[in-house]
Amino acid sequence: MKKILFMLSFLVISFISFSQEEMEKINQEVENIKIEKNLLDKISLKEFYKKSKLTEKIDFKIFKMAVGGYNKIKNKDKNYLIIIDFSKKSSEKRFYLINLLKGEMEAETYVAHGKNSGVEKAISFSDQPNSYKSSMGFFLTRNHYRGKYGYSIRLKGLEKEINSNAFLRGVVLHGALESEESYLNQYGFLGRTEGCPAIPLSSVKNILTRIPKNTVLFIYGEDEKYFEKSLLIK
Repeated sequence: MKKILFMLSFLVISFISFSQEEMEKINQEVENIKIEKNLLDKISLKEFYKKSKLTEKIDFKIFKMAVGGYNKIKNKDKNYLIIIDFSKKSSEKRFYLINLLKGEMEAETYVAHGKNSGVEKAISFSDQPNSYKSSMGFFLTRNHYRGKYGYSIRLKGLEKEINSNAFLRGVVLHGALESEESYLNQYGFLGRTEGCPAIPLSSVKNILTRIPKNTVLFIYGEDEKYFEKSLLIK
C-alpha cells in the first residue's frame, strides 16, 4: 500500500513539475503583466462585492478589511487580490483569488494551515521561527520558484511582529497532497504544514501560475491581538 501511495505521489508531483526554461518563462510573464486601472477604482466596494459573487463566499467585513489594507500598500500589483479566511475550518474552501480588473472570483480552493495553529481550524497564530504556526495579516507575493515543495511563491510579510519573519521562516505559498479533497474525504480535515498556506497540489498549475509578483495576500483569522496591533486595518 505504501508503495502505491508513493508512486501516486510521484506521478502527481511529476505532472505539475516545471523545467527551468518553463520557470523562467513564467517569472518573465508575471513580471510583465500590464497593470491597468482595476474595477475597485470605478465602482463602490459593495457593488464590487456583489458583482464578484462573493456574497456567499466571504463575509463583507473580511472583504472590506482586505481592501482597506490593500489600498494602503504601495508598489503592489493591481490585477489580483488573494484572501485566505482562516476563520473557516479546513474542510471548507477558504482560499480566494479575486480578479480586480474583471470583478470576479477567479479561483476558490482548499488551503492548509500550520500544524501548531490548530487541527480542524487555525486558532493560534505566530510569527516566530520554528513555531509551525500560520501568520495572519498582509503579505506581498514575491518570486516564483521550484523548491522542496515543488512550484512555489515566496511571501513577504508586511506587518512587523505579525508576519514580518515570513521570509526568514520560509513561509511560502505552495501545493501539498495533504490539501487534496481526497485527503479531506479520508480524514475529515486537511493535513497541516510548518506554517505555509498550502493549496491542493493538483491546483498549483492552474492557480499559482496566474498570480503576478507583488500581489496582495490577506490572511484573516480570529485573533484579537492582530486587530489591536495591525496598522493596515485601522
